[in-house]
Amino acid sequence: MNLRSTLIVAAALASAVPLSAGTVALWLFDEQEQLYPSSILNDAGPQDWFLVLGRGGAVVPGKFGRALQPIEPAPFKPVFRQREAHEEFSNANRYAFGLETPPRQAGRTVEPMTWFNATFAAAFVNGDEHLRRRPFASPTRGALNLGRGAFTIEFWLKVASGASAEGVVFEVGSGPRGENDVVTRLTFDPVTSEFRLFNQPAGVTARLSTDRAKLTREWTHCAVVYDASRSEVRHYLDGRLKATVAAKLAPLPEGKEDYVSLGRDAVWGRPLAATLDEVRISDEARYREEFPVPGSFSRRYSAPPAPIVLKKGPPLQFPGGRPVGPVVELAGHKHLFIDEALIARQTNTTFTAHPARIEETVLPSGTGWSTVIEDENGLIRLYGEGREGVAVWTSKDGVHFDTPDFGGGRGNQVAASPARRGSVFIDPNAPPAERWKLLAGSHERGGFFVYTSPDGWSFRRNEVTALPFWAGSASTIYYDDQRQLYVAHHRTDYARTPAGKTERNFVRTEVTDLLDAWPFQPVTEARKAEARKSLRLGDRVLDPWWLDNGPLAPGGFSIEYPIAMGPDPAIDPLATDLYNTRALKYPWAPDTYVAFPLWFFHYSEDGPDTRRILSHPDLLLGTGLVETQLAVSRDGLTWKRYPRPAYVPVGNFKGYPMLRPYIAFGLVRRGEELWQYVYTRSSYHDGFREGRTPGVPPSVVQRLSQRLDGFVSIDAPYEKEGGFTTHPLRFTGSRLVLNVDAGATGYLQIGFEDEHGRPVPGLGVDDCVYINGNWVEQEVRWLTSDQKVTTDVSSLAGRVVRLVVRMRGASLYALQFTDRP
Repeated sequence: MNLRSTLIVAAALASAVPLSAGTVALWLFDEQEQLYPSSILNDAGPQDWFLVLGRGGAVVPGKFGRALQPIEPAPFKPVFRQREAHEEFSNANRYAFGLETPPRQAGRTVEPMTWFNATFAAAFVNGDEHLRRRPFASPTRGALNLGRGAFTIEFWLKVASGASAEGVVFEVGSGPRGENDVVTRLTFDPVTSEFRLFNQPAGVTARLSTDRAKLTREWTHCAVVYDASRSEVRHYLDGRLKATVAAKLAPLPEGKEDYVSLGRDAVWGRPLAATLDEVRISDEARYREEFPVPGSFSRRYSAPPAPIVLKKGPPLQFPGGRPVGPVVELAGHKHLFIDEALIARQTNTTFTAHPARIEETVLPSGTGWSTVIEDENGLIRLYGEGREGVAVWTSKDGVHFDTPDFGGGRGNQVAASPARRGSVFIDPNAPPAERWKLLAGSHERGGFFVYTSPDGWSFRRNEVTALPFWAGSASTIYYDDQRQLYVAHHRTDYARTPAGKTERNFVRTEVTDLLDAWPFQPVTEARKAEARKSLRLGDRVLDPWWLDNGPLAPGGFSIEYPIAMGPDPAIDPLATDLYNTRALKYPWAPDTYVAFPLWFFHYSEDGPDTRRILSHPDLLLGTGLVETQLAVSRDGLTWKRYPRPAYVPVGNFKGYPMLRPYIAFGLVRRGEELWQYVYTRSSYHDGFREGRTPGVPPSVVQRLSQRLDGFVSIDAPYEKEGGFTTHPLRFTGSRLVLNVDAGATGYLQIGFEDEHGRPVPGLGVDDCVYINGNWVEQEVRWLTSDQKVTTDVSSLAGRVVRLVVRMRGASLYALQFTDRP
């Protein structure tokens, strides 16, 4: 199938939304039970009506997975660690963060929303514009304006045994919130055992008798249907008709401050003494007669997927960078010399990091945070930020990129907003329909979502929010077959520089199921005390951290997860922090993980005046520069960094000022080379002259090249011989091949010792034919006693041996035992 045909098929697949026709919104409430207030509750319907969890709600076990329960809000008292910090914080953000009450508008009776009164259960609000958040979609301009036509509200309900007052199931209002009663509201009254549907524009209250005893005894499916063609409201309980009321409803007037609330009313009163699960709203009279009790509306629970069998790689040989046992089971695996893990003794050798080579500019404008993948047809895809979501560019040769057009106004977009910043990877464990995965954080709304696709051309958002946190930077994700975990890295701004400013670190999440909500550990005082041992937390301006963005937008990561990578005071200059790790598991050798962390050197706030002056507007620079460095690991947990030389440095490439090279996530292998891509900006961070230099684009994409396995080598100097001996090992295979560069005047020899440290006759280091030249895969030869050359080491396969290396003026990148000719 050619590319155009593939795109047409992808577009058709994208339109096949696996939801019942007429679905407007579907709130499953399957997020984490420990969810912080201000976190996003995903809408699994087609129109992105996201809810926010308030202090008056909680996610609890439900009928299917988890559910929403209105609760009594816990006492609220934010902690400011220092009086001056409180004053500084409140003066700058006192209203936006919901920590002080702004003046009430003239004629208003309801206090503006703050953290102190944000006791809703689950809602979204378009008033309260002083708060820090992006506007929500308008319900009165859309299909949630119940009364415009037929509709169905259905949900699973479990009423509390002590329920004694009317509570709100669902309310939509024109606003301003609480200043009027221009609403359509569905409530449940346990005293009269009825649902009440109130529609203010028509002056109608439909009273629908129900069965309180059943609702209290067990989870029950409830449906309220407005049939506009018959001018009647019907109520079904577990599919049985319970009540019919004649009524003609009317739509709400459109409102700039409209809102939706579940579990409480507009001023967060009338809490529902019950638990709600799987609330679905449809723009049709879905039920016209009695019906079988439906199952779950969730894809996950309606048709449970087959158990995931995670692919299993070889056991880790060097956890923490050291051999796991007395004998390294090397088998036929390639070993990269990124560190000393295999080496028992060494003399006059060093490890050297090798920067990438900048080849050419491949796109004249940047792609933002990006991922590169080569698909099974050899097509190189570059995913990045599009106009309103995630987009893709494609190339057959890695140099000349096309911008595909999927038609229907999509352009080259593969995932719509709120997807923005993320990483794409091919999941080896997934069924074909979900093989391509995208982990994307919403910078506009908050929350991280997993998207799936059969081919990477059109992604569908999973029905559950994976992580509830704000996306400060793109996260990276990979599957680790040796640990059988999906591993992702995410930015946290929780730490502080000595001057008290943001110090970025990255935390690590590990899950076995990508499509459920990812568990996390809520922050406690004990956890903070432990974190202070490795993080510079200083005097936190504000606790708890989830208050950070106000009651309508989630806070960022803090220390819910372990730190994956961050500034190291032992080697990093003051106020140098991390923008991304770009970590991945190296695809062409086990026990090898590489990261390309993006480091930011801050000019302002910290350090002496001679440093801080660099951020002065008169110098027309900005707040700092960014470079890409290199880090390596044997288990993805413990990282060794090679800060110099920078993997992608700042500088000038053919006249283009590379001041912020943000490397893309992913590697492409072409023959004996690895290709990477870098999104490069020509300005300083927060630059005063960004985009203002004539003839210089603000950003470009450039291709990088690297030797296969060539990130790090163990080197002996030109002037003097060096070498090393490995730990005891066992191998399989009949030949030994090396990735080595000895140049024209250097050399390397390698041989075997037995388990007692004695040279193996005919295969010792002294018997090795000199390896001279530059080879990515060079077969090792030995000179026998009868002056014949042999490459056969099969007699040693399965035995415990050591390798002895002697080298001068040479770099050794990798070795591998193999049977390949």
